[in-house]
Amino acid sequence: MIVTDTVLTDRYQIEELLSQKAGRRTFLAKDLQSQVPVIIKLLQFRDGFEWDDLKLFEREAATLKNLDHPEIPRYLDYFEVDEIDTPGFALVQSYIEAPSLATLVARGRKFSETEIIELADRLLDLLTYLHQQHPPVIHRDIKPSNILLGNRSGNSIGDVYLVDFGSVQTVSKKEEGSITIVGSYGYIPLEQFGGQTTTASDLYSLRMTLIYLLTGTHPAELPQVDGRVKFNAEINKRFERWLEKMTHPHLDKRFDSAKVAQLALKSEDGSYGDFERLKPAHTQIRLYRDRNRLQITWHQTLPMFTTESFLSLLIVVGIIFIICSSIQPLIRYVFSILLVLVFFVRRFYLSQKETYHLIVDDRHIYKLKDRRQRHKPIPINHFFPETYHRRFDDRDVYHKLKDRRQRQEPIKLSEHSRSQIEILAYNPGYTFDKCLDTNGQLIQGSTITIPPKLHLYCGNFEYSFPAHSSSTKFSQAELWWLGQELSDFLNLELQVIYPTPKVPLVSTCGGGC
Repeated sequence: MIVTDTVLTDRYQIEELLSQKAGRRTFLAKDLQSQVPVIIKLLQFRDGFEWDDLKLFEREAATLKNLDHPEIPRYLDYFEVDEIDTPGFALVQSYIEAPSLATLVARGRKFSETEIIELADRLLDLLTYLHQQHPPVIHRDIKPSNILLGNRSGNSIGDVYLVDFGSVQTVSKKEEGSITIVGSYGYIPLEQFGGQTTTASDLYSLRMTLIYLLTGTHPAELPQVDGRVKFNAEINKRFERWLEKMTHPHLDKRFDSAKVAQLALKSEDGSYGDFERLKPAHTQIRLYRDRNRLQITWHQTLPMFTTESFLSLLIVVGIIFIICSSIQPLIRYVFSILLVLVFFVRRFYLSQKETYHLIVDDRHIYKLKDRRQRHKPIPINHFFPETYHRRFDDRDVYHKLKDRRQRQEPIKLSEHSRSQIEILAYNPGYTFDKCLDTNGQLIQGSTITIPPKLHLYCGNFEYSFPAHSSSTKFSQAELWWLGQELSDFLNLELQVIYPTPKVPLVSTCGGGC
C-alpha cells in the first residue's frame, strides 16, 4: 500500500491522501529534487477498475501536457507504478494552494452578485482558452469543488483556478464504441448523458455553479420546470436573463461560445449574442439599441403617382391657368407647361424616399415617419440628438415631437409594454408554382409569391414588418438578422413559420366511392 512517506520513482515523497474513489486516489507529495509540493493522481488496477478509466486518465495527462495557462495545473510527469500491491499509472501536476468554492461555502462565505459576475468573467476567459484549442478541450466537470480561489485582496475576488481534468474530452472526432458518462449530477446538461458533449455543455455547468453560489443549495435539490432549474435570488433581471440563456435545454438556444457569453455578460447595450455577423453587408437598414430601447430605421420608396400628388397637380394647373388667362396663348401654354414640369419634377424627386423608424421601448411599440429631407438618408444620431433620446421615453412624447419637429408623424402602434409581447415569428416566404381555381382545377402557369416578413403579436395586436400596406421589400437575410436582434432584445424565442397557400377544399367521399 502507498502510505505517508512512500517515495515513488526515488523522487516523489507522499505526504497526504487528499481524495479517493474507485480505482483512483489523489495525494499531496513533495518533489525531492525541487523541494516543492506537487499533486500525484494514481490510477490503480484493482477492484472497480475499468478500461474506460485508463482512457480518461491518459487523456487527462495528454491534455495537461499540451496546455499552458497560469490558472490551470501544469503537467510535470507521467509514469508507471510498478509496486506489486498497487500496479498502475501516476500523473504528476503542479500544486495550487487555494481553497475550493465548495470549501469556502461550507465555511460560511457568502458571495455578492458583483463577485459572482467577476468570477463568471474570469472562468469564461479560461473556457475561451480551452475551447479555442485545436481540437477544442471540454472540461465536462465544472463544479464548485473544481474551482479554486486564492489571494483575495480588496474588492477583487482574487486568483481563479480550474482543476481536475479527469473528465476532459477533446472533440477532434466522434468516438466509437461505448459512451462514458462523466461529470457530477446537477451540474451536467442533458446532452452529456447521451455522450453528445459540446463546448456549450461547459457553459451549462458554469451556470449551475453560479446558482450554487447564489443560493447555497446544490442544483440537484432545486425545483425544475420544463428542464430548467428555478431558484430565488436577489439579482438584477439582466444577470438573471443571462443565466437563463446559459442553461437553455436546447443546445442551439444557448450562447454559441464562451467568448460570446462573455461579451454578453459585459454588454453595454443589453445584447446577448453576436448578431453583427448576421447583418447583410449591403443592407440599407440601420439598427440602434440600448438596454431599454431598440430602433430600426429604413427608407421606403414611394410610387411616382400618388393620390396626393395627383390632386395637388390638378390644383396647381387650375391656378396657373387662371393666372395666365390674360397672357398670349402661346406664352401662356409654354409658361403653364414649364411650371407644371417644375412642380412635377420637384414633387417626384422629394417623394422618392421616406424614412421610417420602428421603435420598441419599455412601454410601447412606435412607428415614426420622417418627411424632412426625404431626398437623402438621415443618420440616427442626427435624427435623435441626445436631448431627444431622453425625451422620447417621456409620456409627453407626442407634444414634444410635434412642437419641435412639425413634419414627424409618430404613431403608437400598441398600448402594451415590451414584456407583454407574446409571439415573435419569422416567415421566410415562399413561391407556390401550383394554384387551384375555385373549382379545384389547376391553373396552368400560375404562381403565388409570399414575401418574407416578421410578425409581433401581443393579444389581438399584430404588427408585421414590413407592414402589409408597405411597398418596401426586405430580403430573408435582413429579416432573419432583425428577428434575432428582436428575439434577444425581447427575450422571446423567434418562431419560424412557413406560409400555407389558401386553396379550395376538395370534396371527397371518405373512401366510400
